Amino acid sequence: MKSLLPVPAKIPGPTKLVVATLIFAAFFIKSPYVILSPGNPQNILGPAITISGTKIYPTTGKLSVTSVMVTDPDSYMTGFDVLYAWMSDERAVMPRVEIYPQGESVEDSIRAGVQEMTDSQVSATAAALGYLGYELNSKLIISQVNKQTNAYKVLKVGDEVISLDNIKYKSQSEIARSLDEKNPGQIVSIKVLRSGSQIIEEQIKLSAREDGSAYIGIGITNKYDFPFEVKIQLKETGGPSGGLIFALGIIDKLTEQDLIRSRNIAGTGTISTSGQVGPIGGIAEKIIGAEKAGVQVFFTPVQNCAELVDIDQILKNKGPKGMKIVPVATLSEAVSILNMPNNAQYPSCKSIA
Repeated sequence: MKSLLPVPAKIPGPTKLVVATLIFAAFFIKSPYVILSPGNPQNILGPAITISGTKIYPTTGKLSVTSVMVTDPDSYMTGFDVLYAWMSDERAVMPRVEIYPQGESVEDSIRAGVQEMTDSQVSATAAALGYLGYELNSKLIISQVNKQTNAYKVLKVGDEVISLDNIKYKSQSEIARSLDEKNPGQIVSIKVLRSGSQIIEEQIKLSAREDGSAYIGIGITNKYDFPFEVKIQLKETGGPSGGLIFALGIIDKLTEQDLIRSRNIAGTGTISTSGQVGPIGGIAEKIIGAEKAGVQVFFTPVQNCAELVDIDQILKNKGPKGMKIVPVATLSEAVSILNMPNNAQYPSCKSIA
């Protein structure tokens, strides 16, 4: 009678070698991912914001922008690096293409971050001064023209946009909203002022994005003639997410009332010139960095609340110090919250859900 006991399968030597090689490669070859980790909050109430040409008032406490450390596009990230980051509560792993466009170099990334930071500072200044009641005049200036669109060779960097389809707009976001109602291939009429004296009107066929939406192919920045000089200098930080905090810092320095009141406040969020707070990336890492720094109140854009379902558990695992995560949609909401008593019941993502 033959034995029915299972016989161990024998893997051929060449197969073992191939499997071992694949495992080795998975851990040591360059992976298409980047790693996000918490950065250190940076207080802007010191010399980071300088205002000249008007009266300023003393401030107390800390008002900090938060950041996320991201591996640069040229970093050699192995499978071991990715696995280690996945096992950490404080790090996130994302596909490289979601952070850096295909083919973007370190220099390109830094340049883009610096430009976004500059634009954010202008928007923050405009939002703060608008909130304080200053009358502001601005121009819409073309800052870039996409070579792959019909706007290229028709419009130039430095052109001032006067109107689109005979309608005057105050910001690029207003123009973008008007284009949301149009389709690729439609013709729009754009009027610009070139070199300060030459008025040019052109008909441009709208191009199509990958998602099928229509766009002209130009980047626009608001150029303001502010009543006094506001400078913001912050090292090792790029991108637009400091806008809300910059605006609050400017308001605090320009008003006699002390908004911060010796507290440790931080936050994140883009800011429009009209004071609308917009969503940002890396919210969890920014909150973790703020909690480590002993922040008492953390401002988050309302639109980021959906990403914060698990953040309470992460902070509980680390022994939270009582940091309040407060969602805001506008600059005026943030100022109102700062004016609330210390023992007040702050809004939360759960309370507005």
